[in-house]
Amino acid sequence: MEWFSENWVWVLFFVGMIAMHMFGHGGHGGHGGHGGAWRRE
Repeated sequence: MEWFSENWVWVLFFVGMIAMHMFGHGGHGGHGGHGGAWRRE
C-alpha cells in the first residue's frame, strides 16, 4: 500500500470527480448552476 501514501492526492481527486459526476448531474443550470452537489443553501 505504499503507492497509496504517495498518490493519495490523486486518488482523492479522482474520487471527487466521480462523486461530482454522480451527485452533480443536472446541477449546471437547474439547481443554481455552479456548485452542484457541494453548495446546498
